[in-house]
Amino acid sequence: MRRSGVHILKGRRPGLIFAGLIALLVASCARVDEAALRARLAQWFYIGETLSFKASTGCAAAVFKLGDFQVKSAMPEVQDVPHMLITLNSRGVAVLNDPDQPPDQALVDLANAERATGMRMRKVALKSRDCMDDRTQSAFSYALVNPKALLAYDSENEALMLMDPQTGVLVVVMGSGE
Repeated sequence: MRRSGVHILKGRRPGLIFAGLIALLVASCARVDEAALRARLAQWFYIGETLSFKASTGCAAAVFKLGDFQVKSAMPEVQDVPHMLITLNSRGVAVLNDPDQPPDQALVDLANAERATGMRMRKVALKSRDCMDDRTQSAFSYALVNPKALLAYDSENEALMLMDPQTGVLVVVMGSGE
């Protein structure tokens, strides 16, 4: 009896160890963790508490309360699509503050002006949907069509950001734009 108990225990231990290693590997393969994302965003925005965060290997989506509705000077701010493209090509990051159009229209204009960049940004938004919970989906959808919302992009990390002063949130989505 004692031998069978040891044999059963031995048979299960490698399975438990393997399952634990797989869980650890999956957790460590998330696209980004919340602390790293907050640190990156803090150089550009005045972010407050996290309202929603989810990340997996292929995407990430988050909503942060804004502490202030200003964009920090480290994030170049432009007023039109041509300058957004120039700034993205030279600096890799930019925020578009065009009160005449919502971010959704700006994405269309970006794709029409420079197909590769515009389509990469749209793909990021589409691929991030797997990481959006109801709160993120709602905030993203509202900001996307709100003319007062600002559209930002970080090409290095393939992060699309929507800063919505009306609702007081920053929505960040990440996904492979390729």
